[in-house]
Amino acid sequence: MNTKTFLEAFHQNNKINFRALKEGQKPLNLNGYYNQYIEDKLKQLNEQGYNIYFTVNSGGTKKEQINKINAFFIDCDCGKDNNGNYFDLDIVKQYKQRVLQRVQDFGLVPSFVIDSRNGYHVYWLINNAKVEQFEEVQKKLIHYFNSDERVFTAQFIMRLPGYYWTKDVQNKYLCTVYQYNDVRYNADEFITHLNSKVPDYIPETKNISTKITTSKQFSIDKTNEHIDAIRRLDVAKMKELLCKKIDEKVPSNADISRVRGMREKSDYNNKDNIYLTYCSHFYPTPFKASNKADLKHFIYTKICINDFLGVPEGMFNCVLHNDSNPSAHILVLEDGTRLYKCFGCGFVGTITTLVEAIARCNKVEAVEFIQNVYDIELVETENQKRIKEMLKENIEYIMSSQFEQEYPEIYKIINRYIPELVCLHEIAIQNVTDDDLIQDNQAIFFTSIRYIANYLKYNNNLKRLSQRINLFTFLGMIEKLSKENIPEKYLQKAEEYKKDKYITSYYSIPSYCFDKMQNINTKAKLYKEKNMTMTGFSRELLIRSLSEDEANKVYVQQKDEKLSKASQQFAEKATKIILQLIQAQGYCTEEQIIRQIRGKKEEKKIKLKRCLQEILESYNLKRVRANKKLKEQYGITTKGYPFLIIKNN
Repeated sequence: MNTKTFLEAFHQNNKINFRALKEGQKPLNLNGYYNQYIEDKLKQLNEQGYNIYFTVNSGGTKKEQINKINAFFIDCDCGKDNNGNYFDLDIVKQYKQRVLQRVQDFGLVPSFVIDSRNGYHVYWLINNAKVEQFEEVQKKLIHYFNSDERVFTAQFIMRLPGYYWTKDVQNKYLCTVYQYNDVRYNADEFITHLNSKVPDYIPETKNISTKITTSKQFSIDKTNEHIDAIRRLDVAKMKELLCKKIDEKVPSNADISRVRGMREKSDYNNKDNIYLTYCSHFYPTPFKASNKADLKHFIYTKICINDFLGVPEGMFNCVLHNDSNPSAHILVLEDGTRLYKCFGCGFVGTITTLVEAIARCNKVEAVEFIQNVYDIELVETENQKRIKEMLKENIEYIMSSQFEQEYPEIYKIINRYIPELVCLHEIAIQNVTDDDLIQDNQAIFFTSIRYIANYLKYNNNLKRLSQRINLFTFLGMIEKLSKENIPEKYLQKAEEYKKDKYITSYYSIPSYCFDKMQNINTKAKLYKEKNMTMTGFSRELLIRSLSEDEANKVYVQQKDEKLSKASQQFAEKATKIILQLIQAQGYCTEEQIIRQIRGKKEEKKIKLKRCLQEILESYNLKRVRANKKLKEQYGITTKGYPFLIIKNN
C-alpha cells in the first residue's frame, strides 16, 4: 500500500497536517493535500535527516482544534538500552513478535500495523467517536499494551509510512505498512470491547507530557522530595525546598544583602552557586537574560545541580535508577558547564536534560521550569518580538503551497534550496538579541558558511552552499551587508574572528511582503532571461550578464576585485570558436565549444556558463532549444534536442 492510500483511509480527500522533526532543528510544519508538491517536499526533508509525521485526527494541530477522531492507536516501542542506544534489530524483532501476539489476543483486528524500526504503530479506524472520549480510550489502550504513554492526546502526531526513520542517520530504516485490514469500527462497540479487556483500570488524571526524552529503563527516585517536585514540574515546591537548602547552608549571621543573582559574593559564598536559588530576600533583582544563549549559559554554569536534586556533593546514589552504591557525580567542563554523570546507568546530561528525563517533558518545558524556579527572566523588546514574528511568517510562507502557486518562477529556482533559506531564518531568529541589530525593520546577523553547514548537518561542498546563499542574495531574499552598514561594535567583533582577508559575513532578511515578493519575482524572471544556472553562478557571471554593480550587491567583500586574466582569455577563446562554428554551419552547441578548448570538461562547462550570456548579447546571438524544424534547417542528424546558439535574426 502506498502512502497516499494510507492517508486517504484517515483523512479521505481533506487537507492533512504534516510535521518534519530533526534533532537540533526547529520543527517544520506543512498543511495540504498529499499531492506531488507535498510528497516532494517531505521526501526532500527526509533525505536531509528529518523524520516525517502526520496528525492522525482531523481539525488542526492543537488539542482544541481537533474536531474528528479518525482512529484509536498505539505506539509500541522497544525503547533503548541502559546506555541510551537503540537495541539491535534482532532484539527489536523479538519485541515485535510479542507485540503482534498481544494485538491478536486483543480480539479486534487492527486496520493498520506500521513497521517503524523500533516497534509497531497499530491503528483501529473509527466511526462516530467523540473527541472527549479519546484520551480515556488511549490511556486504557496504553495500559493494556504497555505502549508509549505519550500517545494519548487527540492532536498527537505519528510517523508516516513510506519515509525513513532517521534518528540514527547511519542506519536509516524505511517505515512501511506491515499489515492492512479493510475494517473500521463503531466507537461505542470498540470502547465496550476495550472495557471488557481492562475492567478494573481507571486512567490517571495527572497531566502526562506529550513528549519524552528518557529511556523507559530509568527508575526515578520518588522518595527524594526534590526529584518528586521536578517530576511533577512543581515550581512552588521546588522554591520551598531550595530556600530550605540555602537556609541550612548559610549561617544566621551571614550578610546576604549584597547578593544580586551571583553578581557579587559574600565572605561566606565559598562556592559560585551557593546563593543561586529562588528567595526574594536573597536577591531582589532576578537575573535577566537578553537572549537564549545567555540564558542557557547561566543555567548550565551557575546552578548547583546537587542543590537542585537534593543530593550531597561528591559521589551519590543516582536518582535515575535503583542505585545501591553511589555511582553518580557532577563534573564541570572547561567552559563551566555542569554535567550530571552516572557510571551505573550511563546517563550524561545538563540540568535541562535531567529535568527532561525526570519529568518526561520536552526541552522548552524543562527550560521554562528552571526559569520559573530561579526567577530567571528572558527579556525581549517589542521590536525584537516583532522581527522574530516577521521571520517566522517568512518561514511559514516559503514552506507553504501558496508560495509555489503565487510565485512559480521564484519557486522553480529555489525549490531545492528552501531548507538552506529556512536555516538562515532560524539563525536570524536566534540572533535577534539586540535592538542595534535591527535596521530598517530587518534583523541583522552574522554567521559563517561552516556554521550553516553544521547547522544543516550538510555534508556537501561548502562552495556549493555558499553559491546557494549568493543566489538568495541576488534574488533579494536575503541581503549581505557591506562594512559601512554593519554596526560599529559588531564590525569589531567580526574583525576579531577574521581568519583571512574576508570577515564573517553579515546578513539581513526582509519581510516577504507583497512589494518585496514582486521585486524578487522580477529578479527570478531576469535569472531565466539571462540563461543563468547554478552551475556557473558567480561574481563573474553577474558582471558579464548584468553589471559590476549587481555583482557587488551579492559579493560585497570582493567589491574591488577584477576579473582574472585567465577568465578573460577563456571568454575570448570561446567567442572565437562560437563565431567560427556559426560561420561554418549556421549554429553551434555548447558541447562543440567545450570540445575545442583544452582543460577538464566540468571546469570548461562552468567557465562557459559564466561568459556565454555576454557573448550572446555582444554578437546578437541567441540560445534556443532545438526542434524538428531547426534540426532540418541546419541538417542536424544527432539524437535529441540540444540547445543551439544561432544568430538572432
